[in-house]
Amino acid sequence: MYEIQERVRYSEVTEKGEMSLFSVVNLLQDCSTFHSHDVGMSIEALQEKQKAWLLSAWNIELYALPKLYEKLSIGTSPHDFRGIFAYRNFWVQNEAKDFYVKADSEWFCFDLEKGRPAKITEELIAPFKEREDVLHLSPLQRKIAFPESYQEGELIPVVQDFLDTNHHMNNAKYIALAEEVIFQCTGKPAIFFCGRNRREQCRESEAGTEKKDRKVHRVFYTIRAEYVKAYTLGDSIFPRLAPEEGRTVVAFYNQNKELCCHVEIRKNSDT
Repeated sequence: MYEIQERVRYSEVTEKGEMSLFSVVNLLQDCSTFHSHDVGMSIEALQEKQKAWLLSAWNIELYALPKLYEKLSIGTSPHDFRGIFAYRNFWVQNEAKDFYVKADSEWFCFDLEKGRPAKITEELIAPFKEREDVLHLSPLQRKIAFPESYQEGELIPVVQDFLDTNHHMNNAKYIALAEEVIFQCTGKPAIFFCGRNRREQCRESEAGTEKKDRKVHRVFYTIRAEYVKAYTLGDSIFPRLAPEEGRTVVAFYNQNKELCCHVEIRKNSDT
């Protein structure tokens, strides 16, 4: 298990003073990057071994969006390695230990020299020591079904600012673009927390408490991403939007009509 401490910066928030979903996902990615670096398996160290970790899928549960100035704990824990795949838990908590985010992720080992996935070796995972399933989430489901009926969004060019150190579009950018496509096509935000739901209901839900004479309804969102093919500089993004009851799916295609990613945003309600 590994944790870092952060504070919500002005550059990370939206016009509502809440951390953007893009910034939240970047927090998770940064945490795993620092973890790998601190155990001696940084991006540069892996490159020397002609290896890289590439993200295959996200399953993120979002209970609230942190606000400007808040102090946060961001944690991660690798909990399983199978064949070419590795699985990591992530979480974001405030100072009161309320969970804003719980997430699981699937990664695969990639051989840079051969240009193909590679079986994970003991050398790559030994520095992380004991595996710990901190969150005990349901098994990650990678595949996302895309409805037959959809509408097309506007073309988006892949610019230099979208790229990461692998020369691919940043994984968090797909989720941010999905939010934008949903808003452009529907006029409604993909993620919306109102009033007491943002913070108080999150705390009550974690404690398992319920106020007298009324039920506590916890609204939270599940954000899933299935990465298929990476975008690179100069590519064109052709989004497709498919709203359904309870969920919205955005598919991203390239100029060759190849599927690159599915992003699903689902609104959930517990009582």
